Amino acid sequence: MLVPELFLRVAKVETYGQGQLLTNASGFFFEWQSELYLITNRHVCFDQLAGHRPDTLKLQLHTVQDDLTKSGPLEIQLYKQGMPLWRTYPRRENDIDVVAVPLPGKLLKQNYVISSFGASDILGPEETLPPGQQVLITGFPLGFHDTLNNLPLVRQAVVASDFSRPFKGNPYFVTDARTHRGTSGSPVVTKLLRPTPVAGQFEERWCLLGIHAATLDVSNRDPMYDDRLGLNVTWFASLIPQIIEGILPANPNPTPTSDSVCFN
Repeated sequence: MLVPELFLRVAKVETYGQGQLLTNASGFFFEWQSELYLITNRHVCFDQLAGHRPDTLKLQLHTVQDDLTKSGPLEIQLYKQGMPLWRTYPRRENDIDVVAVPLPGKLLKQNYVISSFGASDILGPEETLPPGQQVLITGFPLGFHDTLNNLPLVRQAVVASDFSRPFKGNPYFVTDARTHRGTSGSPVVTKLLRPTPVAGQFEERWCLLGIHAATLDVSNRDPMYDDRLGLNVTWFASLIPQIIEGILPANPNPTPTSDSVCFN
């Protein structure tokens, strides 16, 4: 039985500092100009306020195409001679919570069974989604997953803000979903009809909309009377090429948000 390709694009991320397990998170593979990257949240790799500074990421990846119970570890060093190896948004004051970690693509494909998103999976600037579009957040909430087959879980969500307009000027949109710690770095996806190389023909496939990062709250919420909003920050997937290339878009206009954000 074939495993859905989406599951092979996502990996459970464990962070380690000096050999000690620190946190669980999520990440996914993205191929850009024949190079492979792990995409996750910046706070997974470094969070100054929380005192979180791992030196290594560990993934557990499938090793046999027809037997998902077979897997092996992959260690990713985050520093070389004290310098971070991951790539961040070119203008650091924008505080965009996404990183791209370079991976040895050829070695991975020789030794592990993985899949990846690519540039064609990202919606173009002229494309949008209707209000309430159903999407999936694929990851490892609280580290929970199918441990036998090493597969992530999917949580249903809907797009809660206007997808065509960055929320409050920030380069992210808002989802309505129940999420937990460990979901940080999960891809947010939906299935759409996309053009094929054959003119006039389309196929339904997974589209990468963004990177789940955190829950949103408001500063004046009374915990005695008001439930949490149940809303989440999803950074636009269009940021990924900018992060990898280190090139700003023609008219960058992200501004700090005034909402309370809780990383998960």
